[in-house]
Amino acid sequence: MNHRSRLAAALHPATPLLGLAAALLVLLAAAPASADRVVLLRVTGEGTVEQRDLIEDQVAAAVRALAHDAVTEAGALQADAEEVPETANEMRAVAELQNARWVVVPIVHDMGERGYWLRLRVGYAPETRSEELDAEVRRSREEPRLVELLQAMLRPEGLSEDGLALAGEDLEAREAERLAADEDAAREAEEAAERERREAEEAAERERREAEEAAERERTEAEREAAEREAWENRDRYGVADGLSMVQVGLGVRPLAFTDDERGDGGVLGTLELRYGRGFEGLPGLELRAGVELVFGAANAVGVHVGAASLASPFTTPIHLGATVEVGVLGVVTGNRSASFSARASALVAWNFVGSWYLEASLPELQYLTASGGALALGASVRLGTRF
Repeated sequence: MNHRSRLAAALHPATPLLGLAAALLVLLAAAPASADRVVLLRVTGEGTVEQRDLIEDQVAAAVRALAHDAVTEAGALQADAEEVPETANEMRAVAELQNARWVVVPIVHDMGERGYWLRLRVGYAPETRSEELDAEVRRSREEPRLVELLQAMLRPEGLSEDGLALAGEDLEAREAERLAADEDAAREAEEAAERERREAEEAAERERREAEEAAERERTEAEREAAEREAWENRDRYGVADGLSMVQVGLGVRPLAFTDDERGDGGVLGTLELRYGRGFEGLPGLELRAGVELVFGAANAVGVHVGAASLASPFTTPIHLGATVEVGVLGVVTGNRSASFSARASALVAWNFVGSWYLEASLPELQYLTASGGALALGASVRLGTRF
């Protein structure tokens, strides 16, 4: 056939009718079949009302997942009935009232924490047939389990051998739970091992840190002790670093107490003092001293004293403690001019406050005089001096 002949055939009057018929056939073939109506009676058996209502919702969802129309409002019919339909005739009667092909009666028993056992009684109205299947439904696999049970039962040809094999325990769910439990146990064991590892690392880190801190404390304490020893060994000792010679000037106040017959208080002696001292290289702190002083107050006199002082250095600060003993002669220049033997002793404290300069105090200072029958003076003196 040439091009003109094919064009003529395409324009033939019968061609549109044939095309319309073909389109109608395609549409009819593609149109979905109407869904079968399934009467789902209210769940009975064990459990609370809330639990049974939840199971009923799950069974209805499984029916709809199989492309059936689940009719659940027939539960009111069941509430008025004395018994749940059991025979095929009773179930057909219920189905005919709802214009349905199937009736599903769910009965729950052995309600537990992980699931329940469900006895499904299914009636097929066109053949007045009823079948039962008692199967475990685990909550971990509730939806697919209900779907597979209803798929095996909502069949015009009835339960097959494979469908009957679904009765009893849900081995697939139990195996999945066992595997999940094993995975959880393995994960928990791994997490526990990881926790133990972290705790061991933290404990080791804590021990390491504590050991470092203890070592640091020991090092700091050793450094402190070494610094203290060094400061003690290198402390400023009296008469060592500043030279062996010393010159002082000072003031003294010594109230008199006469010892002869009831003469009572003898007044106060004041002194202006000039003193020289000389130390020894091999004997730090020991110093020979000599001095002159002017006495005023209860008597006017000129005195000369010689003696020795010994000062220790018990502190790292330049403060020195010791004692001094001196003897000498006082020559009274007014009144009854006479010479008086003098002996005195005192505790000493010397402070090297800057450079080679020292501030020294005798406190208390006890002095004995032979003048006027003998007298005692108890007082103190302070002096400023330098070493060179």
